[in-house]
Amino acid sequence: MFLLALLIGSACRSGNSTDKDAFVAEAEYVQIVLFHLAHRCESCNAVEYETEWLLEQEYGEDVLSGNIKFVPLNFQDENAKKAARLLQASGQSLYVIKGDSITDLTSAAFMYASTHPEYYRDALRKALDQYLK
Repeated sequence: MFLLALLIGSACRSGNSTDKDAFVAEAEYVQIVLFHLAHRCESCNAVEYETEWLLEQEYGEDVLSGNIKFVPLNFQDENAKKAARLLQASGQSLYVIKGDSITDLTSAAFMYASTHPEYYRDALRKALDQYLK
């Protein structure tokens, strides 16, 4: 369990993006892409925390196998700007993506993650389950 938490934690860190953290257009695996700013608000931190929690608790095997990747991107970094243009993201946002299918969970994520996390987790779970079929 510690190893799983360590792997998910390192995959979900909020530091500078690396190739491992990069958004891949039309990937065959599910990507949870979180655009954030360098200075993070409470809601943005809650979205990342609740996403990591759900992945660790319910989708650990999918994360370890590469079926799901969490990709936090600093909106202000050059390597994130290309992804933002492709996804038409204009600010802090959250997308669940597989191939050319995109589910925009921005409203649910930023409205509920810090105040009613179960609502956000339910919306994220529904999107993930849809893509993992």
